[in-house]
Amino acid sequence: MPFKIIRPIVLLALLLSLLSPVAADTDSRVRYMGTSIFTMPTGYTRSAASYINDSGHSAMMVSQEFMNKFFELSFLRHLNGSEKGKNPLSVKIKMLEEGAMLPSLVWGASDLNTQLGSKIFYFAASKSIEAFGVYLHGGFYKDPITTDRKYFYGFEKMVLPLITVGAERSNDIDTFGVKLSPYPGISLEIAQRDRKEELYNIIYFRSF
Repeated sequence: MPFKIIRPIVLLALLLSLLSPVAADTDSRVRYMGTSIFTMPTGYTRSAASYINDSGHSAMMVSQEFMNKFFELSFLRHLNGSEKGKNPLSVKIKMLEEGAMLPSLVWGASDLNTQLGSKIFYFAASKSIEAFGVYLHGGFYKDPITTDRKYFYGFEKMVLPLITVGAERSNDIDTFGVKLSPYPGISLEIAQRDRKEELYNIIYFRSF
């Protein structure tokens, strides 16, 4: 094949490879958009400081709620990996207060300062069923690359006074885990995503 024909084909292949979305990067970007079940946001606003170890990737997240829990600001600091030095900001705004029949509903925006790419917008809802000690969560976000609507949902169930089990499903991937509360305001979370990726979260819930 003549060189004049080969060169445009090679250049086109390189361009397409650069423009093609990387699934792993997209998956990591839509995690920790604010206080969460395990990685996906809930419909509640909270004040918390968290240490996250997600399959060897370490991060710190600080979330603070304002104006009587009307909105929450979160700052995520990546401590290692390709995202080290990038610190996305996120916000949750409460749209609906939880009632006897209605869930708590929030609108959120992640990566407001576009540290990892474009902003990610989402809605999340949470509802407690006190009679069974269960919290249900669900919502959707706009994929930052394809712009498709992606759904997520999960639950938490207290099985003992200090032990809660939980699960979430997002982008057709399941995460199961256990949350331990050895001291008021402290949550130690151990989970597994897709039966192979380990998550460890240490969370301190407190206004500060």
